Amino acid sequence: MPALWTYPWTLDHEGIDDACERLSTCGIDAVNVASHYHSVQSMQARFPDDLFRAYAGGCYFEPDERFDDVPIEPSTNRVGSWDDPLAEITDGVHDHGMAVNAWTVCLHNTRLGSMNPAYRIESAFGDAHDHSLCPSHPEVRAYFAAVVASIRERDVDEIQLESIGFPSAFHDHGSQYGHDKRQTVTTDTETVLLSQCFCEGCHTAAASHPIEFERAHNRVRELVRPSLVDPTVSLPPIDELVECEPLVGDLLDFRATVIEALLERLANAAGSTPLNYYVMEAYGQDPSTLPFAGVDLERLEPHLDRVTALCYVSDAERARDRILTLERVVDLPIDSGITLDPAVIERSAQVGDLVDGIRLTTDGTISIYHHSLATETHLEWIADAVV
Repeated sequence: MPALWTYPWTLDHEGIDDACERLSTCGIDAVNVASHYHSVQSMQARFPDDLFRAYAGGCYFEPDERFDDVPIEPSTNRVGSWDDPLAEITDGVHDHGMAVNAWTVCLHNTRLGSMNPAYRIESAFGDAHDHSLCPSHPEVRAYFAAVVASIRERDVDEIQLESIGFPSAFHDHGSQYGHDKRQTVTTDTETVLLSQCFCEGCHTAAASHPIEFERAHNRVRELVRPSLVDPTVSLPPIDELVECEPLVGDLLDFRATVIEALLERLANAAGSTPLNYYVMEAYGQDPSTLPFAGVDLERLEPHLDRVTALCYVSDAERARDRILTLERVVDLPIDSGITLDPAVIERSAQVGDLVDGIRLTTDGTISIYHHSLATETHLEWIADAVV
C-alpha cells in the first residue's frame, strides 16, 4: 500500500476530491496527514499562488472534554474553513476508498514548551529548552494520551508516532528559532550528555527507579565541563563511555523506563486503532542510536502494532539493510519511508530502484515524503515507481 505524507493545508488548497483523484492516478492508496505537529514553514511548489505556509506547533483537530483535566492546554491550528481538519480530511479521503493515517509528532513542540514551561526539558546545567516537553511528567503523558484518544475518535486507519523519545538539546525551532551555534561541542557523546534531562519531573520519577539520580546529574556535569574549557578535549563514543561510567548506563536505562511508560499510556489511548512508530529520534534513523533518546524497541514492542523504517537514502541496498537491521530487533510488521529530497534523490530511476528494493525486503507500506512539497515531476516519478 503506497502512501504519501501530507499537510492539511495542501489538501485544503487543492481540494480533497481533486487531491485524491490525482494521488490515485499515481498509485497512492493512503495519506499520512499531520494531526499533531511541530512548528513549520512549508513551501508547496505546485501552488505558486499559495507558495509558503507557516504554522506554529499544534493539533489539527478540535479538542474536547478529554483535555479538561489535563493542565496542558492543546493549541489548535485552523485550516481554511474546516472546524476540525482531521475529521474533514478523514471523511473526505475515505469517500475515495483511500486510508488515512494520523501523523502524530509528540514531544518535539516549541509552542507547547513555551506555553507550559513547568514541563520543559532541562539540562544538567539548569538550562530549560522550549522545544520539547519532558515525558517524566505524568501531566505530559496524560496530555499525549488525550491527543491519541482524540485522534482515534476521528476514525483514522492508523496512528503513526514520531518523536516519542528524549530530544537533543540542539533541535530547536519555532517562534524564536535561531541558528545552531555550538563550536565547543564536537562529538555525539557531548551532545547526548548535554541533552540529558534533569528537570523536576525526572527527579521525581527517578525516586522509584534504582538509580542514584543526583550522582548521575553531577557526573554528567563533570564529564562535560572539560569540553567547555578546552576545544581539543573529546569524550569516547557513548557506548564506550557507558562501559566505564555505570552512572551513565543507569541514566539511559532510567530514560527507557520513562519512554516505556509513555508508550504504554499511548497504546491504551489508541485502543483498537493500530499504533505505528517511526524509527527515528534526534540522533538518527539507525536503531543503534535510539537508546540515547530512551527508546528501547524491545521494551516498546508489546505496545506497538507496526514500526516504520525511515530509509531516506538513494541506494536500495542501504534501504534494505536498514529494514533488515530492524527485523533483527523487533518481531513486528515493518513499513518503510523514502524521501524525494533533491539532496538525496536526483532522478526518477532512483525512486523506482528504492521501491523495488524495499518490496523485495518487506511487504509493508512504503510511504513517500512528501505530497505537500512535491513538484509535478515528483508525482510523475512516484507514478512510475509504484503503479
